[in-house]
This record gives sequence, C-alpha cells and structure tokens, in this order.
Amino acid sequence: MFNEFFEKIKNIFKNLEEKTLKIMKNGLIFSFITLIIGIVTLTTYILFIHNYLIYKIGLLIFEISLYFAADFIISGIAVDSIKKQII
Repeated sequence: MFNEFFEKIKNIFKNLEEKTLKIMKNGLIFSFITLIIGIVTLTTYILFIHNYLIYKIGLLIFEISLYFAADFIISGIAVDSIKKQII
C-alpha cells in the first residue's frame, strides 16, 4: 500500500518539466534560507534575549518558511499537471 503511494510520488517528481523543477528548487532554497533565519532567531531567544516579541517573530518566520516550502511543492506539481493537460 505504501510502496504504491511512494512509487506514484516518485514518478510525479521524475516527470516534472525542467522549468517547473527549477522554480521548485529555487523556491525550496528560499524556504530553507528563511527557515534558517527563523531558527537563528529562536536560538537567540533561547540563549540570549528572553523577549516575547523575538519569540513570536522567530516562530512566525519559522512557520512562514514551512508554508512556503509546502506551497512551492504543491503549486509546482499542480502547474505541471495543468500544463501537461493543456498541451
């Protein structure tokens, strides 16, 4: 059951167009950099400055980076499937 699911996911990523895959990779790199900034902010809160505002800002940046990553993956797959249906 799980093997079939993972095979379908693997085939979806293998069949992506180069342009879509490049946009997805750049988006994930951007999300990863944003994630690192959020982690650094949260680490600063834990180790040095115990300010509630810094905690909320770090948590917000962390959450936004995860949302961006999921959005780039889902949008890339959706755009690629729509392009293949139109062409």
